[in-house]
Amino acid sequence: MADPHWISYVGVVTGIIGSFTGIIGYRKASNLKSLDLRLELKKATHNAITDLDQIKELIDQADKSRQAVASAKGMFRSGMMEKWKADVKKDKIKLATLLVNTPNSEENIEKCSQRVLESKLIEIHKFWVAVKELKEKYISEYQKDDEERKQIKEAHRVGFQQRSNT
Repeated sequence: MADPHWISYVGVVTGIIGSFTGIIGYRKASNLKSLDLRLELKKATHNAITDLDQIKELIDQADKSRQAVASAKGMFRSGMMEKWKADVKKDKIKLATLLVNTPNSEENIEKCSQRVLESKLIEIHKFWVAVKELKEKYISEYQKDDEERKQIKEAHRVGFQQRSNT
C-alpha cells in the first residue's frame, strides 16, 4: 500500500493553487464589473447630455408650432394658449435647472470603487429620466400640432371644394 503521507502534500499544494486561482479570478471579475459600470456611466452621461442639448430647440419649435396652430384656429388669445405659455415658461426654468445640474462628462472615474460607480449611475439615470420626460413632452406636443395642421388643411380643402362647386 502506498504511503498516504504524500497524498496530503498533494492536497495542500492543490488547495494553495486553487486559492490563488480563485483570488485572481475574483480580481478579474471585479475589474470587469468596474469596467462595465464605467462604460455604462459614460454612455448614460453622453445620452443625457445629448438629449439635454436638443431640448431648448425642441421647446422653441413646439412653442412656435402651437402658436401658429392656435392662430390658424382663431384661439391665439385663449385661456388654452395662456396655460401653454405658462407651461413653456415653467419648462424653460426646469431646463435651466437641468443645465446647471448637468453631470460632468469629463470627470475622472477610473479610480472609483464599484459602490461609487453604482451611485453615480443611479444619479445619472435619475437626471436622464427628467431630461427624457421633458423631451418626450415637447415631441408629443409637436405631434399633436401636426395632427391639428392636417385637420385645418382638410377643413380648408373641403371648404374650398364646396365654394368651387357652388
